Amino acid sequence: MGLLKAVWGWLTWRDRKSLKKGHPDLNPYDVARLVDELNLVPEARRLGKAGVPAPDATRPGGAEAEAIQRVDKVRQDYVDWAMTRLSVINEALTKSDITHAVNRARQADKEFERKASSLMTEREAVLRATGDRARQLDGELKGFRSQHHLTRQPAYPTVAGKFLSYAILAVLVVVEGVVNAKFFAEGVDSGLFGGAGYAMALAFLNVSAAFAFGKWPSRYVRHHQISLKIVGWLFTAGALIVVVAVGLGIAHFRDALTAGGADAPAEALRALVESPWHLKDLMSWGLFGISVLFGLIAYFDGVLSDDPYPGYGNVARRADEAAKDYEDELQSLRSELDAVRTEELKLLDEAAREAQGGVARYANLIGEKRAASSRLEKALGGAAYTLDAVLLKFRQENEVARQGLARPAYFDRPTELSSLTLPDFGTEADEVCLAEQKELAATFVAELQETRSRIQAALNQKFDLLQPLQQQFGAPLVTA
Repeated sequence: MGLLKAVWGWLTWRDRKSLKKGHPDLNPYDVARLVDELNLVPEARRLGKAGVPAPDATRPGGAEAEAIQRVDKVRQDYVDWAMTRLSVINEALTKSDITHAVNRARQADKEFERKASSLMTEREAVLRATGDRARQLDGELKGFRSQHHLTRQPAYPTVAGKFLSYAILAVLVVVEGVVNAKFFAEGVDSGLFGGAGYAMALAFLNVSAAFAFGKWPSRYVRHHQISLKIVGWLFTAGALIVVVAVGLGIAHFRDALTAGGADAPAEALRALVESPWHLKDLMSWGLFGISVLFGLIAYFDGVLSDDPYPGYGNVARRADEAAKDYEDELQSLRSELDAVRTEELKLLDEAAREAQGGVARYANLIGEKRAASSRLEKALGGAAYTLDAVLLKFRQENEVARQGLARPAYFDRPTELSSLTLPDFGTEADEVCLAEQKELAATFVAELQETRSRIQAALNQKFDLLQPLQQQFGAPLVTA
């Protein structure tokens, strides 16, 4: 704001200089000042003694002519100031005219309608695409539920729940590996550090296999088709067998390590096949129990990582994500429409304040125009009075010094000053414009609440066109 004022000040520097130069209050011109500047009294006496001006002289000359020129110059400066001042006031009157701003503000509801329609047109393609996808996937979800005779809502975990499920899996691997490392430490030359490597690898195998069984094939025990349900039970039994088998394999691997065999994996596999339940000591049985326990925990973690019915969680999740994408687009558009409404209401309030302030400024400027006209008139009259007084002083001193020589006849005639082109400070047109603006401002303020209501109604109408997807479907969407 300060920069703009500085630039404007630089652009109008010449006008301000003119205003200061000819301003009647800043450039007073009185009799004593002019008499002193022209050294008029001594000059009048000197010329009088010399019989100048001659008795038959018809016009002023010398010091008188210079005094007249000085006053004429001052009068012209006053007129220049007045013209500049009038130009400034007229420009300010033009800027203070509220007609354009108020007429625009009275169309705020139509402007909002235009902007809102334009915004909705811009977003229409994205909304249609996301809406069509949401409807398509919702149809797939309904078809899936109908096909599989499902009446309940899906129960798949949230993103945080899924993260927790995999976090539990990772914790199981680490904890089982750390616990089992102590069991393997006795059978490897590198001790606890070397045992940790075997323990982590086998723990990962145990936990991940159990988790995979729980997450995918075992779910088919809930399938509505008997054949697939049987397959699910078979996989569930298989999962338990695998957990036990892996536990026994880990325990036999420890026995092979502690026995110091050359090929511990091969010896462990042979022992597992030939005598699976024959373990050497309680430490191996403990390793077996821990492996089975962590495998079962991983298995149920896999079961709980998605909806119990196979495929239901995936279909429901896709439908829900598509619906949320559509809702996000709708909410984003609603927010933008509301922002447009807020901006239009803000402009409306600003226009109301500007209208009332503009009328007051317009009235003040008319008063300033009248004051400038009066000031110019007084200044010109004062300049003429100053000249008459100065010339009278000169002629009186000159006549005394003439020692009886007749005075020129023009001493008794009024001094003619140069004609001036005066600016027109008439305010009749301004008064008419002021009355029109007062009426316009009053009408605008009276209509303000109604315009606000129309904007709100237009916003509500736009919102009605953006019905949530649930209402379009006529049924609640997926609830995770």
